[in-house]
Amino acid sequence: MHAPQLPSDRRFGLLFVVVFALAAGYGTYKDWSKLVVSVFALASVCFGLATLFLPKILRPLNFAWFKLGELMGRVVSPIVLGIIFYLLITPVGLIGRLLGRDELKLKRGNGETYWISRDPPGPPGDSFKNQY
Repeated sequence: MHAPQLPSDRRFGLLFVVVFALAAGYGTYKDWSKLVVSVFALASVCFGLATLFLPKILRPLNFAWFKLGELMGRVVSPIVLGIIFYLLITPVGLIGRLLGRDELKLKRGNGETYWISRDPPGPPGDSFKNQY
């Protein structure tokens, strides 16, 4: 597995131009203080100029943003998967066990074999040659 690549500095810059412009627009709509709206607008303009003329100066910010995303993925993913497992899959399994279900047929019956006879029979055995 290879390490993921950083997005281009221009794409990173354009993302933050849009984010800061939307924040400034939302702040204007919600009647935030003029200073806060001006800071967001100025940040959008600065990122826009840097994106157009000097995208290489955005490289450290791009790298930091990328690493923050990786860190969040390493933290959030196990938490979300654990929540799904313990709140969804485990109760379904416990309820199934309480109801006596054996979906994998793990309990051996009275028969001498685990084979299940098919009716009608499946495909002939010679049809499975050269599977790979």
